[in-house]
Amino acid sequence: MKVKATQGTRQDARKEVGSSTTAARSSFLKWSFRLLPVMLFTGYTYSTRGPFQSYACITFNRNCRSFTPETPLHLEGTFERQQYYGPVLDYYTKLFHHHDDLGGSLAVFVEGKPVIDLFAGSKDLEGKIPYDNQTLQQVYSSGKAVEGIVIARLVQKGLLDYEAKVSQYWPEFAVNGKEEVRLVDVMVHESGVFHLDDDRWDLTWESLKESEKFSERLARQRHYFGQTDQPANSTRTATRAYQAVSRGWYLNEIVRREDPQQRTIGQIAHDELMHDYKDLELHYAHFRNPLDWESRLSPMVDYPVVRIVARLLIPRFIQTNKYFGYPDLAPLHALVGQLIRKWSVSSKALTPRMAPFAHSFRTKEAHATESTSFSLKTNAHTLAKLAAMMANKGASLDPSQEPDLLSRKIYEEATSFHSNLPCTITFETIPLSRGGWVKTRDFYGDGALKGVLVQGWGGAGGSLVLWMEELGIGFSYVTNAFGAAEAVLGDFRGKNLLEKVVQARKEELGLL
Repeated sequence: MKVKATQGTRQDARKEVGSSTTAARSSFLKWSFRLLPVMLFTGYTYSTRGPFQSYACITFNRNCRSFTPETPLHLEGTFERQQYYGPVLDYYTKLFHHHDDLGGSLAVFVEGKPVIDLFAGSKDLEGKIPYDNQTLQQVYSSGKAVEGIVIARLVQKGLLDYEAKVSQYWPEFAVNGKEEVRLVDVMVHESGVFHLDDDRWDLTWESLKESEKFSERLARQRHYFGQTDQPANSTRTATRAYQAVSRGWYLNEIVRREDPQQRTIGQIAHDELMHDYKDLELHYAHFRNPLDWESRLSPMVDYPVVRIVARLLIPRFIQTNKYFGYPDLAPLHALVGQLIRKWSVSSKALTPRMAPFAHSFRTKEAHATESTSFSLKTNAHTLAKLAAMMANKGASLDPSQEPDLLSRKIYEEATSFHSNLPCTITFETIPLSRGGWVKTRDFYGDGALKGVLVQGWGGAGGSLVLWMEELGIGFSYVTNAFGAAEAVLGDFRGKNLLEKVVQARKEELGLL
């Protein structure tokens, strides 16, 4: 009898498990059907509405912007040689119509002349404030390109030497494994000081204003990899770690010690570059006119977090489906996952304690002191003109009115190839020149750019400043639509624009 009872109990248990499984399946299917409209609506909005629309549009299909003859896209500036560069303009305006861009500027100089110099879109998601030729934009690490130019000009004056040890200019720096670090090591992100050990010191924006204390803090920072104790004339082993934030702090400490007027990089850029070239706008710290913060600086609009999550979770073949996705959509960079892990070295380098998010770098507090690695506020015209002079090997674009940017000798020295090491922060191997600029013939792979020597740099969110000597091109793309992290230098918008510019230039020269 006991056995029969046990068997009966087992049968009852199986029935209960079976019925509960059936109920669970039924519940799952029921909720799936209930959520199906939401999933379909989400997929529809994802595929038909670009990321830079108002939240009301993306969520409820309300107040969606579209450009019509009655409400056209704001577009002003210079555009020439349409027979060649027409596809560039077509693609640029397409970015706005698809809401992959919101507001910004695009400038292309060819053989020293502005062929494209445009301001487009709006400063706000609602499209009420036009992005005009008085608008300035924070360009994050694209400011490092100008930073490198200022350093090269100081080398030209004999105040700095790329091969000199940092301690030659800043004796207090020669501690904790940094004794042999040279200026060029700082330029190419191989100095080992990609972040500050803030566990022993409360690093805040306010603390940066205490210049002497901050200088002492920078000087005593340990070399993170401890690999520079070899003599300078020995075979050096180096580790590249991108100094996303800290490079400007260290360079400024060096520069203000050697400049006769004890100026910073930003002050030199303002006093010399903006003086010699009247149409340039270079503002590294706070604006000298406080009203410019509200009247001229465009806010940055972030890529929607929901889309970031979707791009992390949804399979790539769905995201790039030609019917309801984006066929040209690039995968998110590996940095995205690292930034989520706040203990990672990438997170330490890119998002220090006082700036855990991209928008933390945009506050007035962050700009109260000069941080040249991320704080430049400018426009595409300025960056493209500087790039055009670099494409002209440092020579002036208008010798009768403006001086040379650099001598030919210093230009060749600053742009000479230095190293091609994998970076422990970005996980990329980018060839760099001594001046700290990318120097490669493999910029974004195939297409019109293949084999073209590209130099320059880019910034978080999508901005680019690049030059191509062989084609005589100075290029810059600036945007207030902070794009998803797809690459260290730019994203699909800047890459496609640059490719179309190079394509047009090659056609113009009869190279295709």
